[in-house]
Amino acid sequence: MTVLLLSASLFLVSIAAGLLGALTGLGGGVVLVPALVLLFGVDIHYAMGASLLSVIATSSGAAAAFFREGYTNLRIGMFLELAAVLGAIGGAYAAALLNAHVIAIMFGIILLGSAYFALRRHDESDP
Repeated sequence: MTVLLLSASLFLVSIAAGLLGALTGLGGGVVLVPALVLLFGVDIHYAMGASLLSVIATSSGAAAAFFREGYTNLRIGMFLELAAVLGAIGGAYAAALLNAHVIAIMFGIILLGSAYFALRRHDESDP
């Protein structure tokens, strides 16, 4: 794969990840990490690091748009931000110690759980 084709592919996957992340509120990492690992053969540790860097930009852009539309509760957001940073620090240290297979299995379980709860919530809201 040429550098130009690789760059274009990564760009398109990143756009899809940002779009889906903003639409679902799950974050682009749900799309980006599996895409980097499965489509591009990137080690999961590097994929997680790249995803986290891209999520900063994605989250900032989406948060600004949601804030502008009045859909943001700053008190809750600041509280979640503090807790998320503490969790992220702990998670980064844990990820450095865990085998890539263990991380991949954990990631898959979390994705399946997210899908289950999203579908369950959707079914409960139908009349």
